[in-house]
Amino acid sequence: MKDVFEAEIISNDQIALDIYDLYIKSPEEVSKAKAGQFVSLFTDNPAMVLPRPLSLCDIDKESGIFRIVYRAGGSGTRQISKYEKGQIIKGIGPVGNSFRILPNTKKFAVVGGGIGTPPLLELCKKIKNEVPDSEIFVYLGFRSVSQVILEEDFKKYSDNVYITTDDGSYGHHGNVISVMKTEPYYDVIYSCGPTIMLKFVAKYADSNDTKCFVSLEEHMACSIGACLACVTKVHTKDGEWAYRRVCCTGPVFNAKEMVWT
Repeated sequence: MKDVFEAEIISNDQIALDIYDLYIKSPEEVSKAKAGQFVSLFTDNPAMVLPRPLSLCDIDKESGIFRIVYRAGGSGTRQISKYEKGQIIKGIGPVGNSFRILPNTKKFAVVGGGIGTPPLLELCKKIKNEVPDSEIFVYLGFRSVSQVILEEDFKKYSDNVYITTDDGSYGHHGNVISVMKTEPYYDVIYSCGPTIMLKFVAKYADSNDTKCFVSLEEHMACSIGACLACVTKVHTKDGEWAYRRVCCTGPVFNAKEMVWT
């Protein structure tokens, strides 16, 4: 089992409807973190034994600070949303695999949906650092304007940022796929968000013979691979399928490996 770390809360502010922007300082853990990984944070409520998995939005190795943008949707995250500057919070991590930048790739599509958007910001920063002459197209989908987050942050690392909303209250009316199709090709697509969105992003990538990697949003319990609560189906080399644990085998998978249902 991974060791439990302690981190100081630097700030914890609401930035959209039920969405909070948390900065925590933990230099040792930050020094080991990679884009696409997550940490699992504990509450101080003894009735909530299991930690809450939260993706890493920004990894500042120089200052030793994690930025975590999360939705206060359940009892655990709602309690975390009440924590204030200076408090100490405990966690496990960084956990999981990470986004990998493939060689000879220059044109990137980065596709986020809802609260799946935050971990893609650190990915964009990673791409810009490793491929300075890259061209990054960011497509972010939300239900409405009240849930739009991180638009200006993505503009710092991306060449083009497109926002879509289901109700047309901001940006393009519709879904991210319809806007993605305006570009003729991409070398690779990275995506994180609801499973239904990932399924259609993967289908689009496959139809265009484009490499595609997806980061899954699954409900987790232990976050260390022991409980098997977050398994997903993947294709195996013998033509069959098997379960893989999202928390430790993922959360990032090659979209071609996934068994989409």
